[in-house]
Amino acid sequence: MKSVHAGKAQTGVALVVALLFLLVVTIISVIAASNSTLGLKMASNMQDAYASFQAAEAGAIATLGLAGTANNPFDVNGDTLTPFAAFDPNSNHPLRDVFGGAGAVDVDVFLTNTRLACPRSAAGSSVGLLECDYYRVASEHAVAQRARTRVQLGVVKTTIGSSGQ
Repeated sequence: MKSVHAGKAQTGVALVVALLFLLVVTIISVIAASNSTLGLKMASNMQDAYASFQAAEAGAIATLGLAGTANNPFDVNGDTLTPFAAFDPNSNHPLRDVFGGAGAVDVDVFLTNTRLACPRSAAGSSVGLLECDYYRVASEHAVAQRARTRVQLGVVKTTIGSSGQ
């Protein structure tokens, strides 16, 4: 009879060990699923941030590309708040293919200083002959509930003048 009772006791211990093993495996799998979800969210946020930065940088670089054209934002006596106003957002807009579309990128050009001495060496032969206008290009990209990035770029436009004389 003792051998019969020992078998029932071993069956109960085996059941408890199996349940504890299943509990540990379940806890590990829940933690792994939680970490995977967090990793996917972080990857999605990084992708949105990279796309937003690329779009904001594209706005600043496209503004530089307008220099010397009919839509030159650097030929005015003041701020240009809409350097891409002459472009159709659906056909010829330089930013139509960025993340969120052309409307998601806001580019402004600010004239910060005019007719100042250009950054040249004191021993240079053009000291006092050239003047520079200083601009700041601010490009901001925003997609609601996703990402927002602002890129600022300094621009120096050299003109022939009488600085320092």
